[in-house]
Amino acid sequence: MKELQAVREALLRQHEAELLRVIKIKDNENQRLQALLNTLRDGAPDKVKTVLLCEAKEEAKKGFEVEKVKMQQEISELKGAKKQVEEALTMVIQADKIKAAEIRSVYHLHQEEITRIKKECEREIRRLMEEIRFKDRAVFVLERELGVQAGHAQRLQLQKEALDEQLSQAKEAERHPGSPRRELPYASGAGDASDHSGSPEQQLDEKDARRFQLKIAELSAIIRKLEDRNALLSEERNELLKRLREAESQYKPLLDKNKRLTRKNEDLSHTLRRIESKLKFVTQENIEMRQRAGIIRRPSSLNDLDQSQDEREIDFLKLQIVEQQNLIDELSKTLETAGYVKSVLERDKLLRYR
Repeated sequence: MKELQAVREALLRQHEAELLRVIKIKDNENQRLQALLNTLRDGAPDKVKTVLLCEAKEEAKKGFEVEKVKMQQEISELKGAKKQVEEALTMVIQADKIKAAEIRSVYHLHQEEITRIKKECEREIRRLMEEIRFKDRAVFVLERELGVQAGHAQRLQLQKEALDEQLSQAKEAERHPGSPRRELPYASGAGDASDHSGSPEQQLDEKDARRFQLKIAELSAIIRKLEDRNALLSEERNELLKRLREAESQYKPLLDKNKRLTRKNEDLSHTLRRIESKLKFVTQENIEMRQRAGIIRRPSSLNDLDQSQDEREIDFLKLQIVEQQNLIDELSKTLETAGYVKSVLERDKLLRYR
C-alpha cells in the first residue's frame, strides 16, 4: 500500500509540474503575441497586420496542437499508471480477503478446539468430583467400620486376658491339691478311676478349662480375622491414595492448556493493537493526501473501501478478543473448581494420614 501511494503521489506531482510548465509557456507566448500585435497595430498597414496575425495564430495553433498531443500522451500514461495501481490495489485487497478468510478459519478451528477442551474439562471435573465424593463416603464408612472393629478387638482382647487369667487360676488350683475344691476327688482314692459320679467339682473344672480354651481359640481366630481385615483396609486406603495422586496429576494438562490459551489471547490483543495503529496511520495519511490533492479525488471510493475493510477486521478481532476473554473467565472458574477439588483431596489425605 505504501509503494502504491508513493507512486500515485509522484505521478500527481509530475502532472502538476507539467501543467504549470504548459501554462507558463502559453503565458509567455500570449505576451509575445500581444506585444507583436501592439507593435503592428501602431506602425504597420492593415494587410501586414492581418498576415502577421494569421501567422501568429497558425504558430499558436501548431504549438497548442503539439502541447495537446503531449498532454494527451501524458494523460494516457497517467491512465495506464492508474490502471496498474488499481490492479495492484485489487490484488492487495484480494490477498487481504484471503488472509482474513484464513484467520477466520483458524479462529473457528481454535474455537471448536476450545469448546471441546472445555467440555472435556467439565466432564473430567464432574467425574472426579463424583469419584471424590464416593471415595470420601467409602473412606468414612471404612474408618467407622475400622473404629468399630478396633473397639470390638479391644473388648475381645480384654475378654481373652480375663479368660487367660481365669485359666491360669484354674491351673494353679489343679497344681495345689490342698485347696478345698480338690480335697474331695483326691480323698476318694487315686485308683477309683471308674467312679466319676463322686467328683462333680473336678468334672466342672475340666469343662470350664475346655470351654475357656475353646473361647480363647475362637477369640484368637477373631483377632486374626480382624488383623487381616485391617491389612485389607490399609491396602485399600493405599490404593485410594494412589488413585488420588493420579487424579491430581490429571489437572496439570488442564493448567497447561489454560496457559496456552492465555498466551494466544495476548497474541491476538497485540495483533489488534497493531492493526489499530496501522488504521490510524493509514487514516492520517489519507487525510493528508486529500488535503494535498485538492480537487483531484480518488475514484470509486477506494479510501472508503480500505477504511471499511480495516474496520471490519478490527470489529472481527474485537469480537474474537471478547470471546477469548469469556473463555478465560470460564477457565478461571474451572481452575477455582480445580482448586476446591485439590483442597478436598488434601483434606482427605490429611484425614487418611491421621
